[in-house]
Formats: sequence, structure tokens, C-alpha cells
Amino acid sequence: MVKCKNCEHVWPVNAILKRYITLEIGMDCPHCSKTQYLSKDYRQRSMLATLLIPLLLLIPAFFDFSFPVIAVIFSAAFIALTFIHLFTLELACEEETWRNSHYG
Repeated sequence: MVKCKNCEHVWPVNAILKRYITLEIGMDCPHCSKTQYLSKDYRQRSMLATLLIPLLLLIPAFFDFSFPVIAVIFSAAFIALTFIHLFTLELACEEETWRNSHYG
């Protein structure tokens, strides 16, 4: 589950969902009120998981599935990606950008 890097408390699911619907870069921890940011590793992993969606769009081009089967595949992929994003979320105490990351 998602833990605050400052106080180590587990975030409730509604706070995690709120994190996804806000456009702010950081979000305050519900327990200690310190601003938390998405970690660079998490953003890289979530980007790779999201890139699977265009691959799913190629399924009808190569396989002759009926519409209900394709709808089930897309629904399952959407649910899987949602759970991947929600349960693998990692936070950082400071904003990690490409500029302030260390190479090597």
C-alpha cells in the first residue's frame, strides 16, 4: 500500500483516488500534512504500463474477435491498469524531476 515517506502511515484508498483526480503536483499527507510527490520510479513504471493501451488497440487488426470479446479484453485491461496504478503508487518527500536526478 501507499505509505507517506515522512510519517510512514498508510494512505487510505480515498486519499489515493483523490491524488489521481487532482492536477496538483504534490498532495498533503492525510496524517502529517507534509506534501508528498509521485516518485520518479513510479512515474516511469506507470508510463510503461500505460503504453500497453496502444498495443491493445492492435488486437482487432491481427485477430478476428467479436465485439463482446474485445469489450471484455479492454474492460479487463482497464481494471488491471487501474489496480496497477493504485497499488504500486510510490511517494517521495521532494519532487523528483529529470533535472535534479542523479545519473550513474
